[in-house]
Amino acid sequence: MIAVSVIAAIVAMCAVAISLWQAREAKHAQQAARSAQEAAQSAQEEAQAARKAVEQATSSALQAKNVTEVAGRAAKKAEEAAREAEEAARAARMLADEAQLTSQQAAALVNELADSIATERRRRGMPTFAITPGAPDEFHLSYFGGPAVIDQLTVSVVPGSRVLGLQFNDEPPVEHLEVGPLYNGSAITFRAATGQRASAVFSIKAEPWEPVVVRAEQ
Repeated sequence: MIAVSVIAAIVAMCAVAISLWQAREAKHAQQAARSAQEAAQSAQEEAQAARKAVEQATSSALQAKNVTEVAGRAAKKAEEAAREAEEAARAARMLADEAQLTSQQAAALVNELADSIATERRRRGMPTFAITPGAPDEFHLSYFGGPAVIDQLTVSVVPGSRVLGLQFNDEPPVEHLEVGPLYNGSAITFRAATGQRASAVFSIKAEPWEPVVVRAEQ
C-alpha cells in the first residue's frame, strides 16, 4: 500500500514537472511569437521606408533629368546667341572698315581737289590762302601767290563745319568776317567763337575773284 502511494506521489510529481515545463515552453513560445510579430512589424516599417526612399530617389532622378534637359537647352540657346553676336560683331567690323576706307578715300579726293584748285589759282595769278589752327579756337590765315596786297577780303563760316562765329580784334562774333588790307606773304589771326577745330571749313572771298573754300589743316 505504501509502495503504491509512493509510486502515485512520484507520478504526480512528474506530472507537475511536465506541466511546469510545458508552461515555461508555452511562455517562451509566446515571447518568441511576440518577438516575431515585432520583427515582422519592424520589417514592414523598414519596407515602407525603403519604398518611400525608392519613390523619392525616382522623383529626384526625374527632376535631375528635367533640370539637365533644361540646362542643355539653355546652353544650346546661349551658344547660338554667342554665335549670332560674333557674326554681328564681324559684320560691324566690316562696315566700320568700309566706312573708314570710304572716309579716307573721300578725304584724299577732297585734298586732291583742293590742291588742284590751288594749283590752278596760282597758274592764273589768283590769290591762294591757307588756314592753320593755332591756340585753342585760334586760326592763322595766310595769303600768298597773288597781288602784292588785297585791300579787303571776307572770311565766312561754311554751313555744317560746326564753327558758329568768327572774331577778329576782340569784336563780337559774326558769320562773315571782313579783314584787310592783307599783304602777299603775310598772315592774320582770328578766332572761332564756338565750334570744333577738327571740322573747321571756311569760305574766303577777295574781289574780284570767286570765293574759295579752305579747310583748316594742322
